Amino acid sequence: MTKEEFFNQVEELLELEGELETNADTSIEDILEIDSLGHITLISLIKDSFGVDIKAEDFSKFDSLNDIVSKIGESKFY
Repeated sequence: MTKEEFFNQVEELLELEGELETNADTSIEDILEIDSLGHITLISLIKDSFGVDIKAEDFSKFDSLNDIVSKIGESKFY
C-alpha cells in the first residue's frame, strides 16, 4: 500500500470525505475528534494492513498522520 492509499483509506473509513483532506500533514487532533469506534477502526486498519499493533493511548503521542506512518514503518509502504 502506498502512503496515499493509506491516507485515502483513513479518510474513507472514518467518513471524512469533504470534511478533512487527509495527507501526511493532517493533524491527529482533527482526525481524533472521532469517537472511540473511529479509534478502533483506525487501529484495525493498521493491524490488518501492516501487522502493527497501535493502542488507543498511543494516539496522544502523534501530531500528524506522518507520525503514524513513522510508527508503522516507512519500509511497509511502497
